[in-house]
Amino acid sequence: MPVLFCHGLESSPQGRKVQALRAAGLEVIAPDFQGQNLAARVATLLPVLRAHPDALVIGSSYGGITALCAAILHSEAGGSVRGLLLCAPALGRYESPADALRLYPPAPTVILHGRRDSVVPVQVSEDFAAAHPEVRLELVDDDHRLNASLERMLALTHELLAATTPQPAA
Repeated sequence: MPVLFCHGLESSPQGRKVQALRAAGLEVIAPDFQGQNLAARVATLLPVLRAHPDALVIGSSYGGITALCAAILHSEAGGSVRGLLLCAPALGRYESPADALRLYPPAPTVILHGRRDSVVPVQVSEDFAAAHPEVRLELVDDDHRLNASLERMLALTHELLAATTPQPAA
């Protein structure tokens, strides 16, 4: 089953995280969001979600808010999302469509965030997890890129793939 990967603002669909996922033998679909704002990213991701309803969605940084917004919209339209792994997600970016959505986890959700992140404050993830007790928050001794935590990202990916089934709309 595929993994949908949403890269960050200054990354690409060929970044380190995608390479690590592919090297682990996973089928990765990584749309190219380069140069797109959040609304355009979500619009790009929605048809991919519809085409792969059993996919686990992973989002990194700006790709994290992209993944969350698209998963919410997809679920509310009757689609299903297997799960979400959000890596240092930019959950504090309040621009369209995030500014008009009630942000919540529409599927089993894990957040992986570095304690030394100087780009997206770890407090953003802590606040989201506190507001949504069903969200699992894993803090690691790493920075925003999570380069030292790629093995943990892979382990969490495998855990989510093994533990979840596609979730129908709430």
